[in-house]
Amino acid sequence: MIFLMRRSVLKITEVITLLTISILGLAQKTDKVFLRNGNMLTGEIKNMKFAKLSYDVDGPGTISIKWEHVVKISSDKTFQVTMQNGDVLITRLDSIFFDQPAVTLDSIIEIVRIEDRFMQRLDGNIDLGFNYAKSNSALQFNFNSSITYRKPKAEVNFKLASVITDNASDSMSKKQDVTFDFYRKLENRFYVNLLLGWQQNTELGLENRFILPVVGGKILINNNHQRLLTGAGLSGNLEQSSGSSGYSTSLEGMLIVSFKEFKYSTPKISIDARVAVFPGITDWGRVRMGINLSSKIEIFKDFNVGLTFYDDFDNHPPTGALSKNDYGLNFTIGYEFGK
Repeated sequence: MIFLMRRSVLKITEVITLLTISILGLAQKTDKVFLRNGNMLTGEIKNMKFAKLSYDVDGPGTISIKWEHVVKISSDKTFQVTMQNGDVLITRLDSIFFDQPAVTLDSIIEIVRIEDRFMQRLDGNIDLGFNYAKSNSALQFNFNSSITYRKPKAEVNFKLASVITDNASDSMSKKQDVTFDFYRKLENRFYVNLLLGWQQNTELGLENRFILPVVGGKILINNNHQRLLTGAGLSGNLEQSSGSSGYSTSLEGMLIVSFKEFKYSTPKISIDARVAVFPGITDWGRVRMGINLSSKIEIFKDFNVGLTFYDDFDNHPPTGALSKNDYGLNFTIGYEFGK
């Protein structure tokens, strides 16, 4: 009896030991990065975006390596790799991958780790800004946030933008946008985008607008320093003007051009520009346009300062509009996570 008990204890001990070794083996950082200066680093590849490789090594933690300084990488883990020609591959970064004739480090635009846990697939940013003018006692608050959930060849995005201006002599004006969209990459740099959103702009007489656009397009430029994206589609709208309880429906066309320029040397700088034009279809003759331009400079890791400019135009604004044009320039302080 004692012999059987000892034998059972030994078996349990062996199982625990094997499990511990397996867990430790999985936790080991075995990815390798070979640098142009001849050094080789062992750690864990997090991702590569915008010509910046995020790499976790023992001691310093996660560091950033300029992609042009890398000559070779190796990992047995699974990644989503976006190529310059638009191909999106789910693969390991092993010798078989790099033995393909068309694959070089310069042809790789993005590397994203295929994570198992939900929280590890999230990244995003939060930006806050305040402006005050003593001459007219105008206080302006602006808030921007976006969260992205990534899956192989697809993204789900949630974005929130709010600009609230309080004048001592006038009523409070609000410009707010909330969007939830699904983005799917297709072959040859094509994509499809489905979006659900809500908008408010009291300066343009808009109390509520619910939108449902469907857009398809192509990424014309896709390299480690620039992105140029174009798209076209249709948007169904449900709109309420200021001071009205009723809603009107409309169908609009949608044309988009989006450009991003980035430099991730020191200091890290990024510029984002987006122009969207909405020609009316059911409301023929009406044309809306939105312009957004933002620039950010990283002041220390994951924190940045920036300027954001917006301009919204509507040649046939809703009843109660104070103007056909609403624009503003805001200073922001922001934080990025998961990138």
